[in-house]
Amino acid sequence: MSKGFTLIELIVVIAVIAVLSGIILFTISQYINRGKDSNISGNLAILTTAGEVYYNGHNNSYAGFCSSSVVSNAKAQMPENPEGSCYDPSNPQGVCCNDVTTNNDAWAACAKEFANPGMAFCVDSRGVKEEIDVSRCVANITQCD
Repeated sequence: MSKGFTLIELIVVIAVIAVLSGIILFTISQYINRGKDSNISGNLAILTTAGEVYYNGHNNSYAGFCSSSVVSNAKAQMPENPEGSCYDPSNPQGVCCNDVTTNNDAWAACAKEFANPGMAFCVDSRGVKEEIDVSRCVANITQCD
């Protein structure tokens, strides 16, 4: 009687390893996407406080807030998202930000999620921080609902 594995036993072991590694890779990618979403949510939340500081320092106006260094710095720390609604080479994170030109009294910003591509994170000058449908995350966004 020979010692060793049969061909069937070897194929079964390889198949089990392949299935387990597939499950692990799927789980890891979900954790990576959730981490990216957490980064986006945190950076957008910072804009709420920064917006109030900007408003007080610019004669009670949000004019120019979305092009300010605060928004640029927050966006620079976010992961690139070529699928984002407002993606272009100068905005690789796909973040939409709009300081409403009428009366300069509001702003809103949003970015598409990674883990749930049908949703986007949104913050605005009223202090609202919520998830919205990705179809509402557009360049001329005025507020989160």
